[in-house]
Amino acid sequence: MEPLISVVIPSYNYEAYIGHAIESVAAQSYRNLELVVIDDCSQDASFERVNDLARNELLRERFSGRITVRENERNLGAHETINEGIAAANGEYLAILNADDLFEVNRFSAMMEGMRRKGAMWGFSRVRCIGPEGEPLETEEARSFERIQEKLSGKRHAALAAVAENVGISTGNLLFSRQLFDGIGGFKNYKYVHDYDFFLRACLYDEPAFSIETSYLYRLHGENSFLSLHEEGVRENRVVWLEFYRAVQKGEIANRTILQNPAYVQEFYEAVSAEGEKKRALWKLAKNPLMRASLRLFKAKYHMD
Repeated sequence: MEPLISVVIPSYNYEAYIGHAIESVAAQSYRNLELVVIDDCSQDASFERVNDLARNELLRERFSGRITVRENERNLGAHETINEGIAAANGEYLAILNADDLFEVNRFSAMMEGMRRKGAMWGFSRVRCIGPEGEPLETEEARSFERIQEKLSGKRHAALAAVAENVGISTGNLLFSRQLFDGIGGFKNYKYVHDYDFFLRACLYDEPAFSIETSYLYRLHGENSFLSLHEEGVRENRVVWLEFYRAVQKGEIANRTILQNPAYVQEFYEAVSAEGEKKRALWKLAKNPLMRASLRLFKAKYHMD
């Protein structure tokens, strides 16, 4: 029997899109699915919309009754809402779908097969951008997002492509085993880069399977959280880079693909250096023995886990 995949949808103020997101899960060719929707105290009618759908007999039949819908009493943020959804889920494998995005119909069939072939605990796919109505986007903004994944080309492993940018693009583009989630810990308290941080930690734990047989459909509609990325997001990125670079330098790595090269630290340094002087400076700062204490104080000041 196919392993159970739990799809967690963290929902906040996307009444216009949440129904389409759920429909894209229900339409999957992979049949053994559970749906978990956690509404993060939305101010619109998102929660009511989800409850209406959850009462639909055809939808309940599609998921064999495995539908969980909850509402947070107060807004907790994406990372905590995702962790809450995963704690409520029963699947051996876990996926996240942003409430304004979509899955292609073959997503889990293609990705589970790719992970099986590679013996991987997790995977991600290429990303295609769509517009507010679900139409394919050919704008420069869309192309710039899709080009990020070109960094994967020619790299010995995914972490080398991700030293300066999130080649996974979105939390919703991840499929991972519960074993991996438990192994690296949950999503940390970052407002903007919880997905990037999780991706990097997963890269050091196990080599992912990258699928070109399916796409994550990332919706650009003018209200995406990355558009509000400002000083806080820059701070978070710097912390994530410093911790990632330090983990590599200290050898906190379980990924056997990375470890196949005994000179992997130099390999990472060259990849970081290729991203410019600012990243190279962060790499050197990560080596400073005083950095850890300073970073703990910095994270406490800005309430980062």
